[in-house]
Amino acid sequence: MTTGDLPVPFEPVRTEVVARYPPPPLRPDSEPLAEWRRYLMAARRYRWMVLGVTLFGTAAGVGLSLLLPPTYLARATVWIQVPSARARDIRDRGPIWQGQLPITSGWMDLLQTNVVLEDVVRRHRLYLTPRQPGDTDALATFGIKPHVRPALYRLVVDSIGKTFTLSDKKHLVQLHGTVGDSIGAELGFAWVPPSGTLTPGRLVDFTVVAPYEAAKLLAKRLKTSADADGNFLRLELGGSDPAEVTAIVNLVAERFVAIAADLKKENLQQLTGILSGQLERARDKLQSAEAGLKRFRVGAVTQYADGAAPVTPNMEFPRDPAFAGLLGMKVNREELRRDRDAIGRILAQRPDSGLAVDALATIGAVQKSTELSQALHDLTVKQAELRALRTRYADANPAVRRVAAEVAELERRAIPGLATSLTREMAFREAELAQRVDSAATDLRRIPPLAVEETRLEREVTRGEQAVASLQTLYEEARLAEVSAIPDVRLVDPAVQPEEPAENWRPLLIALAFLASLGAGVTGAAVLDHTDGRVHYPQQVTGAMGLPILGAVPHLARNGGTRKPDGVMQVVEAVRGIRLNVQHAHGTGPVVVTVTSAGRSDGKSFLASNLALAFADAGSRTLLVDGDIRCGRLHRVLKLARKPGLTDLLAGDATPEQVLQGTAYRTLTLLAAGTRTHAGPALIGSAALPRALAALRPGYDVIIVDSSPLAAGADAFALATATGSMLLVLRTGVSDRELAQAKLEVLQYLPIRVLGAVLNDVRLGGVYRYYSYYLEGYEATDEPAGAEGEVLRGPE
Repeated sequence: MTTGDLPVPFEPVRTEVVARYPPPPLRPDSEPLAEWRRYLMAARRYRWMVLGVTLFGTAAGVGLSLLLPPTYLARATVWIQVPSARARDIRDRGPIWQGQLPITSGWMDLLQTNVVLEDVVRRHRLYLTPRQPGDTDALATFGIKPHVRPALYRLVVDSIGKTFTLSDKKHLVQLHGTVGDSIGAELGFAWVPPSGTLTPGRLVDFTVVAPYEAAKLLAKRLKTSADADGNFLRLELGGSDPAEVTAIVNLVAERFVAIAADLKKENLQQLTGILSGQLERARDKLQSAEAGLKRFRVGAVTQYADGAAPVTPNMEFPRDPAFAGLLGMKVNREELRRDRDAIGRILAQRPDSGLAVDALATIGAVQKSTELSQALHDLTVKQAELRALRTRYADANPAVRRVAAEVAELERRAIPGLATSLTREMAFREAELAQRVDSAATDLRRIPPLAVEETRLEREVTRGEQAVASLQTLYEEARLAEVSAIPDVRLVDPAVQPEEPAENWRPLLIALAFLASLGAGVTGAAVLDHTDGRVHYPQQVTGAMGLPILGAVPHLARNGGTRKPDGVMQVVEAVRGIRLNVQHAHGTGPVVVTVTSAGRSDGKSFLASNLALAFADAGSRTLLVDGDIRCGRLHRVLKLARKPGLTDLLAGDATPEQVLQGTAYRTLTLLAAGTRTHAGPALIGSAALPRALAALRPGYDVIIVDSSPLAAGADAFALATATGSMLLVLRTGVSDRELAQAKLEVLQYLPIRVLGAVLNDVRLGGVYRYYSYYLEGYEATDEPAGAEGEVLRGPE
């Protein structure tokens, strides 16, 4: 093959493109809105899928809402006696107010302890959960011992109803027995099923949890709240069975009230016991002091009889005030020294044997110290509280740990610190009295030693009597408080079985299912739209392909097999607009253009024929060439013969006069495809095609060539090379975008100018709402006869 055998393209005079059809570029602030519009268009295009997913999801939500039981809420209110500030002041002065339950960490801590909840768990059998509600008859008598083995169990009765087998989920336990006997005694069960419930072949699955774990679960479910003053404590429990939650709440409230009353009683008993012990020790010390004074007086009488120094009459101070003052200073100094030594001995032995509260309380200097006396009183109360709590709770309980920490704080820091301060003060006073005694040493020598000793012993008796009287008063008040104790907690508003559910999640669940399924459908539509390789949006043509859009042919709807008139008018006006854009995009000279598409069913033949007709209507001499020599059918559209045609002309079997056929339109001529032959593609690619077009060009203003699709061989490329220009037809929702892009890349190596693209089968609206040339009421119509003689009038 030589260079002369290559097809010679027909090169018309080219100018710059004058008119372009694409809409103005989007501004940056409108890009998000465009994305949302694209999502809406995708949802509209896949509307049946979106509708199906939404209906399916909503139906699933309705089904789940029917399976979701309603939640009933039972409420109970407990009244708590909270003393006023004045009452608390009075309470601190004596133990009668110590009847108030001293659990300052909060009533909610007591409410959620196992001593309250575990009893409720056992009484209401919250440790047992049957797998099937129908198995409650066989488990009606189920109970547990103090220690039980938690697991998931299965009871199987044999086919004749004589024996049973009990096993756990892991088959680590497997027990056999006879129907009617006790079941699971080795596992901690107290269970003898009612007669007639274990029928032959019956299967009973149930779960047993430890009461401690069941109490923890109940504590999580139980909601508690208190008012600002702490006088009312509200208990709330939700569940699907209104009778069950009501019974549980009332059981918890009743158990809480009973435990609070018991704790108060035990606290008063412990306090009374401690005061009783202190009173006995105070009496013993008083008796010892009285016996010492008696022995002294007996001995003093004996010494006087033997000629000892005389004592004052009746063992009393002399009537001289100076003498009485000197005697008092000496006695006080001796008392300070003895009391200071006693406090020092008690503090020294504290680390090993603990703080001797009773010994400290009987020391005279301690009794006179307000702060130290109050600290000892607080320690006594706290010790009683700690003993009462330890009768109910283990040492790991938060309330026990808190009170134990308070007792330790008093024993190790507060009281020793106050006692040490008191000893320093006593040492200072003792030194001061020593100076005064030394300055009056001469006068003190006149004081009989027996008088000094008698005064000291009498003071010890007096202090002992005062201590016994004070402790006797405290003891009597504590006993009175114990006998007449009124519970601090009372159930004032027991729970009543609710009739209506407190929480109805069904409407919310259905709404969420609807919204979720709708979102899933729209998301799926957006994903399908993103992965869809077909042409749907103008931006895919102008952006990805880089082609200007010369026009958009709207979708031509049918009504019972007949095209709607308004749809036909829209197509006609759209083709007229495309004709104008093609004419100016081509430039000066005869318009010679090849119309093609990426694949089949894109509407290229439809556009080529109607575009040729539009040029013919405009008065242009138009030649329509059916270049689709493989499947061309333009002759059927115009109701003409296919042979002879283009292939016959290129093969030299026919002359131009023989292949050119006139049509029903005066200025429109058809050159049909011609004879089907295997040599047809070779003829299209030969030099005969450019020569034929050059020969036909002078006789026509417009030559439109309908070619095969770009995917069907090289015919379209050869025809476009011969004409020099190409118009690409893309059908929305049908044309393969990736295929079109691949074929356009081939055109970069050929002398072909792509005028632009025409979008076919466009449904006006959305992003295509501005591509219409049709406006209702502005249709072109024939003027009625006689209109030439009418006088123009202004609008009425």
